[in-house]
Amino acid sequence: MEIKSEKGEVLAILHINSNQELNAIDSLIRELRPGMGKGIYIADEQKISQQTNYEAIPWQEGIDALKAKVALWEPVFPVHADVLDIQVYYGFDNLTQEEINEMAVESEKTGGNVVRDLKPNDTLVGMSLRCRQDEHTFELRIFGTTKSRIHVPELQQGMIENLMIRANEAVYVGNTDKQQLIWAEVGPSRGKALQYELIAEQNNRDWLIALAGSLA
Repeated sequence: MEIKSEKGEVLAILHINSNQELNAIDSLIRELRPGMGKGIYIADEQKISQQTNYEAIPWQEGIDALKAKVALWEPVFPVHADVLDIQVYYGFDNLTQEEINEMAVESEKTGGNVVRDLKPNDTLVGMSLRCRQDEHTFELRIFGTTKSRIHVPELQQGMIENLMIRANEAVYVGNTDKQQLIWAEVGPSRGKALQYELIAEQNNRDWLIALAGSLA
């Protein structure tokens, strides 16, 4: 699913999976533990897919230091919320062309997919803020990477809705227990696309949408 800006530019790609939609690649991705990344050479398509599960690392330096660190991203944050907890995510090195070539040769010999570990690095790729506002607790995730997968265990018990948030396409995924709003937008001057996720439990859809609109 592509998430676009009001100008029609593709800002992010979102994959929503349920238990009924598993293939070999999905199964491998589902098994990734936090802090793991895999490069997969897909034999049938003769292409590389790099999949990661970022590990949440506690950030102890406070919200102002984090804002300073990601200032060039030009992210938006809650204006009236208290920040209760901060975690950050670090990335992985991409496969080199030499590694990709070796995987292609191995796949040609075996006729199957080839999987290799990705090496973690110290590049900040995302953050998670647990916040409280108006007696509501919520989580805001911001990622500088704009491809993600959401697993919906029981798709039929929830709802998926396409809507507009902050002049960009968005996806709302929710049921009675958990509500999630995902969209992407670019900073006003540098044009870096960021993916935003607002997550709450036992809240209503309209409150989450209003919260997204108030970020600044």
